[in-house]
Parts: sequence; structure tokens; C-alpha cells
Amino acid sequence: FETVVSSRGSVFAGTWFSTFSGYIVRLRGYYGMSKYFTYYSWLDRKFFMHEWMNVGSGSLFAREYPVAWTGIDGDKFVDNDSEKPRKKAREVVSVDGGTFLERNTLYPRDEMEE
Repeated sequence: FETVVSSRGSVFAGTWFSTFSGYIVRLRGYYGMSKYFTYYSWLDRKFFMHEWMNVGSGSLFAREYPVAWTGIDGDKFVDNDSEKPRKKAREVVSVDGGTFLERNTLYPRDEMEE
């Protein structure tokens, strides 16, 4: 029950290495929800679902791969992402002089539905 409820939220933040979170991410893919609204709580992996990655390019069990739900009903081999690219992050200078990438993770509702 919890997996279905979690998978239908507008945004999901899961745990890296969690098969429970992995199943929720896969369900979100089956439902056609955007990968840009899926995050991992581990900061080093927070945006991992936002970029296409082929199976075998990373850990086989720590995350889900979009190839599991992209084109699942078709006869063609899927080897790239069909979702529109996200707006580019911009580099921002912090108060201590360092730089970081600012990612606009807040989208208007109409963009979430596309």
C-alpha cells in the first residue's frame, strides 16, 4: 500500500541502495511521471535520476534505470532518453567565495504535467 501512495506523489525523495525506494521509482516510471521530480536523500546522488544512465554504467542494485519502463510496450531497443531535457543549472558564487550549481527544482504545476 505504501509503495502505491508514495509513487503517486508529485515529488519523491528516496534512499540510495533501498529496494523499497527503487520499486517506487520504477512505479513512477510506469505511471509516466517525470524523472525530474525524483530525488535521492544522499546528497552525492541527489540528482542521479535526472540523467540517463545505461544499465551497467553504475551500480546494478543501488538505483533504478529508466530502460525498465521507457518503451516497455514497444518492439524497439531503447538506449536513450525521450524526455525533454531539463533547464540548465547555472553556476552561483556563494558567500564564502566558492561556487555551486543552482538547480531550480521548483516547477509550476503545468510544467510537471508535461
